[in-house]
Amino acid sequence: METQTEAGPETPESEETAAAPATRRRARTLVFGITLLCAGLATAGVLFATRSGDGHNGADARHRGATIRAAYQITGHGTAQISYAGADGRLHTVSAHLPWHGGAELTASTPAVVSIVLGKEGGNATCSVSLHGKVVQQATAYGTYGRANCQTGSR
Repeated sequence: METQTEAGPETPESEETAAAPATRRRARTLVFGITLLCAGLATAGVLFATRSGDGHNGADARHRGATIRAAYQITGHGTAQISYAGADGRLHTVSAHLPWHGGAELTASTPAVVSIVLGKEGGNATCSVSLHGKVVQQATAYGTYGRANCQTGSR
């Protein structure tokens, strides 16, 4: 007794098997694209954070117009001529009784500067420049027409 089976059309592979490599390529491409997108967004986030001007972002912020608060202080007695860098980037000069203090929001291209010139009475006075609440330079003027200068380099 012979048994015959009906033969259907021959298919070398099922459609699912044939489509699998193409589907895997598309999935890998999609994952790669998403990875690149995430990396780009992370980079943009870092760049945005360094441009925010919070004063704690080092050299990157310095070159992007960020500002920093500079504090000036003069200790001593008597009167002195005081020159300091203002927020407008210009040097301002005042004659003031000591002690004296001031400050300005400065850009990276403007160094923080304060200088003193004592009068003919002499004496001594000390100037200091602070950034982020820390004294970065200090100097003392002595005697008749004594001079002292405190300044930061470009930040």
